[in-house]
Amino acid sequence: MGLFGALNVSSSGLSANQAALETSGNNIANVNTDGYSRQEVDMKEQPTVYMAGTGNMGTGVNVKKVTRDVDDYVRSEVRDANSKEEYYSTESTELGDLEDTLNEPSDNGLTTQLSTLTTAWNTLASDPDLSTAKATVVEDAATFTDSLNQVAKDITSLQTNITSTLAEDVSSFNSDIDQLQTINKQIYTLVIQGQTPNDLLDERDSLLKDASTYAGITTSFDDYGRASISIDGQSILTADSKNSLSVVTASTSSGSTIAKDGDTNEGLEQVSDDYDTNTLLLTSTDSSGNTSYSTLSISEGKIGGLVDASSEIGSRLQELNNFAETLGKAVNTVYTDGASSTAGFFDLGSDDNYAENISVNSTLDNNPDLLKSGTSTASGDSSIATAMVNLADAKLDYPITASELSSFDSSTLSFTSSSTGTTFSEAYSNIVTKNAISKNQADTLASSQSTVLTTLENQDQSVSGVSLTEEISDIIRYQHGYEANANVLNTISEMLDTLINKTGA
Repeated sequence: MGLFGALNVSSSGLSANQAALETSGNNIANVNTDGYSRQEVDMKEQPTVYMAGTGNMGTGVNVKKVTRDVDDYVRSEVRDANSKEEYYSTESTELGDLEDTLNEPSDNGLTTQLSTLTTAWNTLASDPDLSTAKATVVEDAATFTDSLNQVAKDITSLQTNITSTLAEDVSSFNSDIDQLQTINKQIYTLVIQGQTPNDLLDERDSLLKDASTYAGITTSFDDYGRASISIDGQSILTADSKNSLSVVTASTSSGSTIAKDGDTNEGLEQVSDDYDTNTLLLTSTDSSGNTSYSTLSISEGKIGGLVDASSEIGSRLQELNNFAETLGKAVNTVYTDGASSTAGFFDLGSDDNYAENISVNSTLDNNPDLLKSGTSTASGDSSIATAMVNLADAKLDYPITASELSSFDSSTLSFTSSSTGTTFSEAYSNIVTKNAISKNQADTLASSQSTVLTTLENQDQSVSGVSLTEEISDIIRYQHGYEANANVLNTISEMLDTLINKTGA
């Protein structure tokens, strides 16, 4: 191999250690760069050559490639834990807003106001002809219904805000998928050119984690490093195709309004299909530009948390409507001595939104002296007022059934007790309690998943994060390697000088 071969060996050592120094320097420069994975030079011994009479001789070192220190399994677990943590945190936040809206227990909540109304009826029963007692009943009833109306409106507003936020999150998820499709193409181009696109692979992993914030995703990679994504077994992104998410923002008897790709402005479309509001749709567009939709279930991430919180809040709103319907119809039945369940003391509105519509009869509201305290006009008749006090302890179903209404006894001004029923106060407390239980469960699971996520992120960081101590140690090692090869190179240069210039003729 000779001196020139030895010269090449030391030269390769210089180049390899220089590349390693540059890589360590790059690691230190990016120590605080979010999403950066530590890089390492992969050095390989160059093929040996056979020398007759000597045997195999080394030919130096070769930098095969610069690799990332990454544990793909751990990163997959991080994405999974991230989706779950975001799901429970989002659900907890939305149910917390409902908890604030229900405002229980409190000194001015609906439970307190309902008790205050019962006390007012009891005062009227004690003196049925007292005008101020009648005015107090009407005033307390109006305060109660106004508060009930406001709670229902606030819950509806929560639902509207969830729909708006859901569309924004769907749009953000689609943006991540669009960027991943672009990165997939860039990765493929560089890989087939023989390059290792570490920066693009880091960006790919960062986008995958961000996408997992919005939904639970299943990810796989091909031999080129391109990412494929599916949700609920349905393909979102492959090396050759891409679908998107859309969300239903409104639903009526005539069809649904869809925010295509989460766009609530130019992307709104009216379709005849009957979807529930906040239904998620997998959106595909063929080569001719025709769009097709299919329902998609997302049970993790922010999107999943919003959808399930919306369903939970919707159940509580329905229970509140059932509560208002039973209370309104029962009170009206007693007040009219069985003549009507839909009119009398309370007006219930013209649709099923009882909690938002219920109000005190405008005639009574304007003139409380017209309030009936008894079934007759005789002075001192407090039969209705007394029955209203007793009604507070009646066990009824929610919503009240037709058979319960028909069980009303005019002689006692009372209903037959239901074996599955509860009082008004208990019914409202049940609504509050159900939400509190769901909120506490979401809080507990969010905290648990946060701990799991932190542990996995620390594990990922231990593999992929930059350790300044380790990098400084490597720099010293590579520096010594570089200096040693430089000394070898200098020695060989001197030997060549002696051979060429100081020997011979």
